[in-house]
Amino acid sequence: MSGNQLIREEEVKLLLWTDLIFLAFVYSGIKGGSHLYVYWFSTQAIVGLTLLGIGRAKRGSLTH
Repeated sequence: MSGNQLIREEEVKLLLWTDLIFLAFVYSGIKGGSHLYVYWFSTQAIVGLTLLGIGRAKRGSLTH
């Protein structure tokens, strides 16, 4: 695995873990009657997965 691919893989993992932090706020937001974090998490997840798909299509998969 080349250095660039390793860096991209680490960035993807960091992006996904950062997005998962918002899941902690989803439960407390719903419990408090707010749906802000549900919409925030959903939007961020959709945009992130879309960008990952575009990146994979343009640059190839992380393992090749």
